[in-house]
Amino acid sequence: MGVNFILQGAEEDISRIEKGTKILQEEWNVESQKKGTVFSDIKVNVSFHEGMELEIKQVNEDVEICCHEPAHFFRALNWVQKHLKDTEGKSEKRETAYFTGNGLMLDCSRNAVFTVEKVKEMIRTLAKMGLNRLLLYTEDTYEVADLPYFGAYRGRYTKEEIQEMDTYAQIFGIELIPCIQTLAHLHNVLKWPSAEEIVDTPDILQVGKEESYVFIEKLLTAVKDSFHTRRVHLGMDEAVQLGLGNYLKENGYRNSSELIKEHCTRVLEICKKLGLEPMIWSDMYITSNTGKSYYEVPEDADCSDWKKPDPELGLVYWDYYNKDESVYEKMLKVHKQLSDKIVFAGGCWIWNGIAPNYSRSFTCTKSALSACKKYKVPEVFCTAWLDNGAETPVDAILPGAALFAYLGFHQEFDEATLEEEFRDAVESSLKEFLKLDKFDRLFLGDQVNMASENPSKYLLYQDAMLGIFDYHLKNAGASEYYKMLAEELKNSAEICKNHTGFFEYYHCLAEILSQKSELGVQIKVAYDAQDLSTLRQLCEEIIPHLTEKLWKLKELREDLWMTDAKPFGYELIDLRMGGVITRLESSRRRLLKYVEGRIDKLEELETERIPYFAEGKPAIENHWQRAVSGADFTDTI
Repeated sequence: MGVNFILQGAEEDISRIEKGTKILQEEWNVESQKKGTVFSDIKVNVSFHEGMELEIKQVNEDVEICCHEPAHFFRALNWVQKHLKDTEGKSEKRETAYFTGNGLMLDCSRNAVFTVEKVKEMIRTLAKMGLNRLLLYTEDTYEVADLPYFGAYRGRYTKEEIQEMDTYAQIFGIELIPCIQTLAHLHNVLKWPSAEEIVDTPDILQVGKEESYVFIEKLLTAVKDSFHTRRVHLGMDEAVQLGLGNYLKENGYRNSSELIKEHCTRVLEICKKLGLEPMIWSDMYITSNTGKSYYEVPEDADCSDWKKPDPELGLVYWDYYNKDESVYEKMLKVHKQLSDKIVFAGGCWIWNGIAPNYSRSFTCTKSALSACKKYKVPEVFCTAWLDNGAETPVDAILPGAALFAYLGFHQEFDEATLEEEFRDAVESSLKEFLKLDKFDRLFLGDQVNMASENPSKYLLYQDAMLGIFDYHLKNAGASEYYKMLAEELKNSAEICKNHTGFFEYYHCLAEILSQKSELGVQIKVAYDAQDLSTLRQLCEEIIPHLTEKLWKLKELREDLWMTDAKPFGYELIDLRMGGVITRLESSRRRLLKYVEGRIDKLEELETERIPYFAEGKPAIENHWQRAVSGADFTDTI
């Protein structure tokens, strides 16, 4: 059924949602227009109030939506649009928003800088879920005046592009927040000769250096000029080598807790000067005070003597790792002693390798947000990191975002309701998405992948002649496992028509792994047995077929990347996947020379296969350069 929504209510209320309603209605009615469907006029009376309750009432052709803010309205309107035909003319729905801020952080710094149109698409999806925050994580992928090397060859956003996305987000009541770095995680900036005078270690700015603060002011000025919000996330996490590089040589040793306090003070002064409201990741304040790792804090920690952040500086507690609610409660108690401005950041594990780790993401998120509700944390967001080159297509984040939205409006978890909300907002099947979790549960069966094992990555990339991981494939049944997964995913692209290319990619990956995962084992067994017939068959049938499939996989990934992101950064995916194809072709030539008696042995296959992972340790390797070779990938200098 086609629908024309006619908004009614106070003029100031309608003005907040009119543009967004029109955009969503046009999107919803595309298919209806194609089919020549008759459109019905639906009157929607909207009103906003101070409370966090969201209420929808429908009687025949009239709908009433009463809610706190525009993003919540669009969640309600999406529900009305999807379920109007199911209600038999009368329905009522009530929800409560448990967080004033709830949203997503999109990583645009791991080589994939998402296009303006992709971000707009994400904004519409977040609005349908009722989320009201979108953080753009940009280490050096935004334009800064007078810094030509900042983000060079990386696809950085121009000021105009950010403003376009920002304006679009405002239409849906979503706050677009800059998430940058002003201390560590700046290796792509500091690698250029122009940055020599502000380097402490290769990844960290030198604290106390005046040139560092001139540089930071340029970054923050660019942020202020590009974004509508005055809020800014300054980063400052994981600066574990703080003060141990050029700072140490020039000034001698100082405790990192003193340095982080001094640096925060200086950066906060710049923020005040520019009228910005900053927040930072909290780990450096905790680790510098305890001298231990982030989570090694006593249950009854007394933080009264700790060096604390300025009261105007927000602390973002990030935690994607723990399944026990008690850990989150312990950490929230510590954070509440440090600051009155706490934000929680969880995560959807799409940085596991090539496939998402939904089992860990769902397990951790349910515990984390339960604790956040208990401790009345006002804001939460779901991070979508893309470590090691953005190999996982970004749409894999959708189940994680949907879970954050769902738990933001529901006290308890109900799988069926989440599946319905996912279908309403994403127009795809959550069950099909969750099948992707199986890519990395080869050694785990039905267990939650809490250690983030990722065999789908290293078994794709490993060299068939070296067999670095082959020791661990004994009795694993990898080929049969991935063959069954390929069968499970065979119809996913048809079921999820809005994500056809996405599921074609993963179906192709499963097909490849069904052959390539044990190719090295097959080669070694045949070589040791001097089974020349099998080696010839591998050369003439299996490897050519695999190579053909890999070309298809590479093209599918390229299409996804070029649809979602700017072209910069894809060259590294091209090199990785192209490397697999090239090495298979080289391996085939080597094997044929042996089979034909032109060489008398293959040294690679004479080498004993030894364990890569220590006994009892998780089977995880997320560094591509380690998975493809035992040799050094870079120079020793």
